[in-house]
Amino acid sequence: MSEKNQMHELLEGFEFIKIYPGKQIKGTVILVESDKALVNFGYKADGIITKEDYTMEAVEDLTTILNVGDEIEAVVANNANDDGNVVLSRKEFEQQNNWDEIVEQFNKGETVTVKAVKANDSGVVAMFKGFSGFIPGSHLSMGRSKVTPSDYVGQMLEVRIIEAKMKNNRNKLIFSKKVLEVEAAKAKEVEAWEGIDTKEVYEGKVNRLADFGAFVEINGVEGLLHINEISWNRIKHPSEVLKEGDLITVKVLKKDVEKRRMSLSLKSTLKRPFEMFVDNHKEGEIVTGKIVTLTDFGAFVEIDNVQGLLHVSDISWDMVKHPQDVLKTGEEIEVKILNIDTKKERLSLGVKQLTEDPFVKYTKNLKRFDVVKGIVKSMTVEGVTVELAEEIEGFVPTNKVSKDRLRTPAQILEKDQEVECKITDINRKTKSIKLTMIIEQEESKKKEAQEEKVTSYTLGDDSFTIGDLFNQDKA
Repeated sequence: MSEKNQMHELLEGFEFIKIYPGKQIKGTVILVESDKALVNFGYKADGIITKEDYTMEAVEDLTTILNVGDEIEAVVANNANDDGNVVLSRKEFEQQNNWDEIVEQFNKGETVTVKAVKANDSGVVAMFKGFSGFIPGSHLSMGRSKVTPSDYVGQMLEVRIIEAKMKNNRNKLIFSKKVLEVEAAKAKEVEAWEGIDTKEVYEGKVNRLADFGAFVEINGVEGLLHINEISWNRIKHPSEVLKEGDLITVKVLKKDVEKRRMSLSLKSTLKRPFEMFVDNHKEGEIVTGKIVTLTDFGAFVEIDNVQGLLHVSDISWDMVKHPQDVLKTGEEIEVKILNIDTKKERLSLGVKQLTEDPFVKYTKNLKRFDVVKGIVKSMTVEGVTVELAEEIEGFVPTNKVSKDRLRTPAQILEKDQEVECKITDINRKTKSIKLTMIIEQEESKKKEAQEEKVTSYTLGDDSFTIGDLFNQDKA
């Protein structure tokens, strides 16, 4: 075949390729120079591409990144230049591909790495795949960082694409570094929540105080320590026990991961006040306490954060009808520990037990028929009340005031008169003493009775013994 026919066939083969600006082509590099390259893409004219139009990145020498025989994709920028070559641009093709990739990454919510190139008061300008984007200042960090936008310039930053739009050949690309930090914090929070077990004890930090309790951080998550769970003792405000920044040990009472709620207890990690009281005190011990409440049946006395009952019957050896008659709230008082009930956590206290019972003290050396002295305190038709000692009284029935029959003791006695009496009965259970003022007459009757019992037996009766005499006396 002649050379003319071969050329004609070749040209006919090229005729089906139609080119126009923007058309994408594939070709083979047939020549590479530092500033340009020629590409054969099956058209009647070769394509030429300069280093400025080869890639979106800056290139000093094309020979360092391109070789003869390489296949490339490009876009027709101009049908022909002055030399008749088709002007190609791989940069435009790369730009379109890169934008398509960016949109896909945006739709998938992928994390990308950008380079911060400059900053202003509003945020940071960053480059990504040849496109300029912006990171607003509110999206640089999730916290109130002391870092300014200019501090990020020159750094490679991991971000999330939150907007990617192209309109009228102009792109709008917005990044967020904060979104990733928030997601990381949430993931860490979920992990922390799942790692916390109820009924377990953890160390936490007091972040802030409120009237109703304290917010305590454990492993990065925050729980509520209600005021009722701070102390075994009643407190009016958490600040009485805690302050912000304190490291405390708390027990997790319950948690709700979905609602991000957690209830904590500090007092559950501490010994109960009653346990501590039992460790430090014993029955019979004398202690000082403070009266916190008065009732009709007694007083509640607080000792080392434990309240014990001082019953009205244990306030004084004298009868006390109303505790408020002898005690007052807030008063410090010395008491004796009468009983410690560890099972019911009850404490019984006494004041009168600090001194000996006046009745016992007065009567312990006395017996029936002993003669004592006293002062007439009061008189009725029934008899006379005689004061034998301080807080000790005895009673003389009217028929025991005189051997003469009296209508009333006042016939022969006066109030505050000193009298001499004989004890006829001491009842330590009822704490009562019975007396008689007919001392000689009573002794005479006793003597006559004994003589009568002796003479009632026959002197010649050999079976009579002294024991019989005592038995008869009992009878």
